[in-house]
Amino acid sequence: MSFRIKLFFIFLFYGLVLAVTAQFLMIKINKDVVRSDSLKKAALYAEDLDESFQRNIKNSQAKLKALRESIIFKENFREHKVTKYSQALFLDIAKTSSNIMQLRFIDKNGEEIIRVERTNPGQEAYITDNAYLQNKKNRYYFKDIMKLRNGEFWYSNLDLNIEHGKIERPLKPVLRIGTPFYFEGKKEGILIINIFMQSFLDTLVSSDIYKIYLVDKDEYILVNTEHKDEWNRYLSKEYKKEKKYLDSLNREDAYKFDLHIGTPDDLKIVIIPSQEYIDAQIKENIYQFLWVVLAVVLLSFPLSYLLSIVPAKLNSKVDTLNQRLKEEAQQKDILLSLFDLSDAVLFQWNNDSEWSVSFVSKSVEKLLGYKQDDFSSNSVAYASCIHHDDLLTVHNELKEAIEKNLYFFTHAPYRVITKEKKIKWILDNTVIVKDESGEIVNFVGYLTDITELKEKEFELNNLARIDQLTKISNRLYLDELLLKQYYRFNRYSEECSIILVDIDHFKEVNDNYGHLVGDKILVEFAQVLQNSLRKDDVVGRWGGEEFLIILPHTQLNQAVFLAEKLCRIVRENEFSVVGKKTASFGVATFVHGLNIEQSVDLVDKALYEAKVAGRNMVKVADAKASIKKE
Repeated sequence: MSFRIKLFFIFLFYGLVLAVTAQFLMIKINKDVVRSDSLKKAALYAEDLDESFQRNIKNSQAKLKALRESIIFKENFREHKVTKYSQALFLDIAKTSSNIMQLRFIDKNGEEIIRVERTNPGQEAYITDNAYLQNKKNRYYFKDIMKLRNGEFWYSNLDLNIEHGKIERPLKPVLRIGTPFYFEGKKEGILIINIFMQSFLDTLVSSDIYKIYLVDKDEYILVNTEHKDEWNRYLSKEYKKEKKYLDSLNREDAYKFDLHIGTPDDLKIVIIPSQEYIDAQIKENIYQFLWVVLAVVLLSFPLSYLLSIVPAKLNSKVDTLNQRLKEEAQQKDILLSLFDLSDAVLFQWNNDSEWSVSFVSKSVEKLLGYKQDDFSSNSVAYASCIHHDDLLTVHNELKEAIEKNLYFFTHAPYRVITKEKKIKWILDNTVIVKDESGEIVNFVGYLTDITELKEKEFELNNLARIDQLTKISNRLYLDELLLKQYYRFNRYSEECSIILVDIDHFKEVNDNYGHLVGDKILVEFAQVLQNSLRKDDVVGRWGGEEFLIILPHTQLNQAVFLAEKLCRIVRENEFSVVGKKTASFGVATFVHGLNIEQSVDLVDKALYEAKVAGRNMVKVADAKASIKKE
């Protein structure tokens, strides 16, 4: 038997043994792997449930916060009366969610002043008649909430609604959230919201592949996927936890997750993969692996034949490979010499804390002013050449590329500091070099000087955003910033107000003194506004003699205060040639229900009202009236 035939059968036998052995090992460990994988998925699923619960809580908190900070409610309180506007405000907020059971204001003496409620989820909310309002000063939730500081929230246990001393049927799971109401620094009562939770809880435990339990800190089951033994803690005083359910909650394949919502009963979710799901996964994996084994067996025949003829030609190929390596080494030397002649720099730095350099092309002197010897002697490391404001970003980009197991990636442009302390911008294309074991050996970077390109980019960006006469922001940049602020308002409820300013009787300046003087007044007026604003405020020329001020993180009353201050500053300022001038101001704030165009139109109408009323004053837009018209 020839040597080639012997090798053929050896390789074939080895392939068959490998396939069979792998099959037995796969059958043995597959079940544990599937269970482990199902628990990992359960952990992710639990985090999603936690986020869903927190969103539900925060949504209710936002409604209480809106009431607590409502100008209408505070004005009514100041006048010591409850008007239909306050009641309508409570009713409107209750209508925003069909799961709001009750929304109440209770004064500091425990008297219910306003109560909006609905009997069942989805039904119409209504205002409770004064004759049915009660005193709640002895209720635990009133006492607990009155102990809180301004801005804090109180949460009840997740329990069942009680009417006339008995648990209401059908069962109505309820969660209560409350917050104290302060007026002019004094605690004047509480705001509390009761939320129907049945629909949310049904969705929470609904799953085809998991058994999900919502339990309290004592592991009493509140709701579960099978809807068995739910709420028994509240339904029966004699109820004791069934041993079989305790066993199921404490199984090894049960994943427990604490909900981070702050309720006293410390709710947690227990997720158990269903046996049907695990069996299906195991069966599917075994089928897939059988196909792999079959493919390995079929491939063993041609592969064994090919491998058997390799040794005969191995020596010739080794010689050819050695010759090729010599040629590649020569080509490498040629390429490195080309780097020395170009403006680009080839860097090779080590995977240490300072990024010490093991090789750099001679062209580094053109880029950084340092010589090759400065790096080879370790007197200069690559990390020390990166601008300190960019070093963390460069490090994080490299870390992210390593985590993604990338071989090659491009950094975002960053700054380097030359030997002469000059700043240059570079584009860095980096290769991550690893050894056979997968450990990082070093990094190779191809650095290109893009300083001139970045400077032109900065110049163009500046020209595109600046009004060429007044040197403040132009209309294009204001539109862009309005879009960003409106997005943050809708996404994160980040407050923002706007002020529209118009120079009074500016046409008379152009008519009496000419357009050159008019332009000078516009420049001076822009500087007066610019110098009177806070760091984060943005003022820009909206058009002609109109200026728009964007005030991030600013409530309406703060914006009004600033507008009145600006009105006074303008009135007292001495302008060149024309002397005293005044301006009219319109003020508005972003509200839900109005888009950007409607908000700008609103502040424009407020400005118009100021001019009609005699100019040299501030007018505030009525956002709520505008929403009702819409």
